[in-house]
Amino acid sequence: MSTARSGLEVRPAEPGDVAELCGLLNEIIAIGGTTAFETPMTEEDFHRAFIDAPGLISLFVAVGEGGRLLGFQFLTSHDKLPDDWADIATFARVGSQTAGIGRALFSETLSLARQRGLAAINATIRADNEGGLAYYDRMGFITYSVDRAVPLQSGLPVDRVSKIFRVSLPGA
Repeated sequence: MSTARSGLEVRPAEPGDVAELCGLLNEIIAIGGTTAFETPMTEEDFHRAFIDAPGLISLFVAVGEGGRLLGFQFLTSHDKLPDDWADIATFARVGSQTAGIGRALFSETLSLARQRGLAAINATIRADNEGGLAYYDRMGFITYSVDRAVPLQSGLPVDRVSKIFRVSLPGA
């Protein structure tokens, strides 16, 4: 697929990526505060949630030097969104969030969204995830809705911020 910068490749996820991606996500979950996922996943759970997800549009991975997976971005349809919208989720390996991974992933995801004729991409982020909110802002998403005080498993209420990216054809 593409190389956003030297040593970084973005490609579709493959079944052999599941173990490493599951470990990457579980590390993020264990730290807490940056994902709606609160319970660690088994590889089977990950496969079901991301590889075999209903409505899957794409699952891109960022691959660093030596083949290490540095992050992934998931795009799917969602029954609470209009038919020509998709929902996005982005995860970067802990300690590598500033290496251009998210921008490289979004470039591929946006290209595919345009090819599919999508009108918009939705990102819903925990309000306490400052890094995630800043990332989607940098990509050009704008806030359009906030769900107040959505309880975590612990009962702690945390707002969920929904942001939209209006997909348009290049030059439009």
